[in-house]
Amino acid sequence: MKVITIADIPGILPPDHYDMLSYRIVDATIEAKAMGASMGRMEPKGRTGPHAHESAEQLFIILKGEMLMKTDRGEARLKAGQAAFIYPGEVHENYNVAKGITEYLVVTSKLPSR
Repeated sequence: MKVITIADIPGILPPDHYDMLSYRIVDATIEAKAMGASMGRMEPKGRTGPHAHESAEQLFIILKGEMLMKTDRGEARLKAGQAAFIYPGEVHENYNVAKGITEYLVVTSKLPSR
């Protein structure tokens, strides 16, 4: 078992992400093999550029605020208590549409290599 204190994790700004920080809770640095998890904190008007993860599924869980999620399959406004599943290769972009900060969890499941 690995106990993780999220407050001790330094925030990073991923490429093509703006006015937000990501806190990588689970990734290869703790020897995770098939999953990742991060907490996002998006400032008002924060956003991501369109991108896709060819070999991963993602689940966005909104904890606070409101996020507009646009994908090549459609778009949805997500509020606290809602989640969105992103399929492998699905192009997606996110926008904070709340007046304040939006916080969310992202669980990423890596697909097995073929």
